[in-house]
Amino acid sequence: MSGSAGEAQASGYRWIVLLVLTLAHSCHIMDRMVVSIVMEPVRHEFDLNDTQLGLISSLGYGLFYGAAVLPMGMLIDRTVRKNALAFILALWSGMTAVCGLATSWIMLLVSRCLVGLAESGGSPAGLSLLSDYFPPRERSTAVGLWYLSSAIGSIVTFIVGGMVAAAYGWRMAFLLAGVPGMIMAVVVFFVIREPVRGASDGTAAERAARPVPEKLGFARSLAEIGARPAAVHILLGVLLTAAAISSYSTWSISFLVRQHSLSLSQAGLTVGLTSGLLGALGGAFFGWLADRSSRRDPRANPWRSGMIAAGTSLAATFLGIASLLTPATVTALTLVACYAFFFNSYNGPANGLLLIVVPPQVRGFTIALLQLGATLLGFGVAPFIVGRLSDMIGGSNSLGWALSIMLLCHPLAALHFALAARHVKRTGTGRSDGPQDALQPATA
Repeated sequence: MSGSAGEAQASGYRWIVLLVLTLAHSCHIMDRMVVSIVMEPVRHEFDLNDTQLGLISSLGYGLFYGAAVLPMGMLIDRTVRKNALAFILALWSGMTAVCGLATSWIMLLVSRCLVGLAESGGSPAGLSLLSDYFPPRERSTAVGLWYLSSAIGSIVTFIVGGMVAAAYGWRMAFLLAGVPGMIMAVVVFFVIREPVRGASDGTAAERAARPVPEKLGFARSLAEIGARPAAVHILLGVLLTAAAISSYSTWSISFLVRQHSLSLSQAGLTVGLTSGLLGALGGAFFGWLADRSSRRDPRANPWRSGMIAAGTSLAATFLGIASLLTPATVTALTLVACYAFFFNSYNGPANGLLLIVVPPQVRGFTIALLQLGATLLGFGVAPFIVGRLSDMIGGSNSLGWALSIMLLCHPLAALHFALAARHVKRTGTGRSDGPQDALQPATA
């Protein structure tokens, strides 16, 4: 990136970068979630049970994603990130379109596995770039706005994709889902300028005195994360939250169709508007709130971000379970909307805090590690477990009870977010040995 770090922070160009990265990640959400709106027609066409649907929608995708994400994260820490993002964005979008050509459930499963393989570097590249354009005092806000991508992707997938699937079939939904990513890959390549790593951390004098960042190996990268209990607790909290949210997102349309007799398009519209629009508002608001509350601290200590993430996770627990167990359709849909406002609200505070407590040299690796766990647990194992639980429980609302069990991950996540806040409040950096940092100061 030409120009100084200060110019990068002050210039309006960084907001253009944020917009481009947000739209690029929206394509990631669309290509990952499009399978959710077509699970019922796929089930009928290939005569599948819920266990097989869980393999297609989550476990197969998650295993291949998980196999590639750590090597991809280490690559992100060593290469030109915007070029890597453009390439993998084009690749996973193309593979999503290929899913629409499947002639058997095995072929669809293999195609989904390849989508997961290609998508593994999206979040590490995007968040690593974002952390070098926005200083710590604005990072939770930026991350919260970046997670609007979840809303954009969900709205387009569940509403537009649901309408396309209902009118033209599930194959066309896959084919069209791959188009936006192809376009955004070109935009990423030509619009984003690669920033200097650590360009937004510390003062100008600290950046000038900082040694050239070393490229860390796998063991050293893990050690740097492990030396920060706050980072470990945030990682665990996000993993547990991912298990709950992805299970709910994956199965919610099927739940509404089965339990409340909504049509596929009606269920898609409901989930798209609630999880997309309200989820976006909740994520953006609480990200802004985290930065605002941290700036009020005379030490600029961002520990309150962890407490905000904990509080929203507890609220999500009660709202989500209530939406699954109430028999009244109107009440259930209202609670779905309330749950949607809170279930993504941890994103800005938790991820913004994580990008503060870990140094720039391992941010790509840290996000990759986070995505590995979130994908294997959240988008791999957890929805698959819900399918198995539903088959085991049986009865008229077996899916609702199975999802309710999985939503108990929310209060466990709240505990870890609170513990992270405790460590950051005490040390200022989240390190177990106090404010010093083996690589560089974690300026808040």
